[in-house]
Amino acid sequence: MNRRVFAPFAALGFALSAMALLPGCPSGTCLLKVCEGKNCRCSISSCQDGASFDVKRNRCVCNADRIKLAGQCMTTVQANMYCGKGRAWSKGGCITLSCKPGDEIDETTGWCVSKDQVNQVAANMGVAVGQGQQLGCPPGQKLVVNGQNAACVPLAQTCAPDEQWNGQACIKVQDCGTGATWDPNLGQCVQFAQSAGEDELKVNVAQWVQTTYGPNGGPGTPAFCNQFAKHPLSFGVPEGSSLALKITVQVSFPDNEVAKGVVQTATVYEANGAAPPAAGSAEVDQAAKSLAATLIGGGGRAASSTAATIVRCVVVNANKPIAVPASGGI
Repeated sequence: MNRRVFAPFAALGFALSAMALLPGCPSGTCLLKVCEGKNCRCSISSCQDGASFDVKRNRCVCNADRIKLAGQCMTTVQANMYCGKGRAWSKGGCITLSCKPGDEIDETTGWCVSKDQVNQVAANMGVAVGQGQQLGCPPGQKLVVNGQNAACVPLAQTCAPDEQWNGQACIKVQDCGTGATWDPNLGQCVQFAQSAGEDELKVNVAQWVQTTYGPNGGPGTPAFCNQFAKHPLSFGVPEGSSLALKITVQVSFPDNEVAKGVVQTATVYEANGAAPPAAGSAEVDQAAKSLAATLIGGGGRAASSTAATIVRCVVVNANKPIAVPASGGI
């Protein structure tokens, strides 16, 4: 058998075969390439969890049982969690679950509730829904049911984590490679993980935090803010009003291990520095943790033990829900 082994370590006693990353390619490199004739495979790489090094494409790619999303290689369960309640991963993106006409997604559970239950929510809010009508919102707004309450929020506040508002609709953001994620403020993919030699993946956690939650002192990303901005009542925002939140997100990595990451948040109203209701703060905290779960699941070595950012998110309660024709509404 004609077997050749290539490794970038002189100490191993094998011939050196450097496999450099191509510009713009995902992070990771092959550290030990084994060839049998013309057939080669990577035996050891610095790819993240759920990924393997493809010697033909010269980069890390997600394994067949994983989904490439947000710069990570996720399981289906992880991808569904990333998409959030009321959504699921399907056909290459986060999709909104569909309900029967008149039924609505309940954001507290992520499942459809019947038209009768939605009508009861309307009654709780003093909105009469007659025959041939259903609870809805004016054009350009979407009804969001949250337990026993509901609100009309701008469509821009309802985009999925893998979407961005373009002024008319929610559109999917660019699909970045593993080890890179989309930065909405820069309008491009940004690398946050690189090979650090041996079999280690070095993660620039400060870069990831700024890209995922938003630049320090700037606006929060849609992927972060939209998770809770569509629930204005949780923050005490009255109908026809808006409030800005100042949110501190800090992620700590004990022993610089990404897999041990811990997320902490602190939320206050920008106007007066007061804390919002507990329900609102809890939603912000959960949103931050759900995004961090994608990073933590990928593993690797953190370049720093902590990373933090302070961002601004605006919560809009556009309108009180109204009765609309059963065949219309948003």
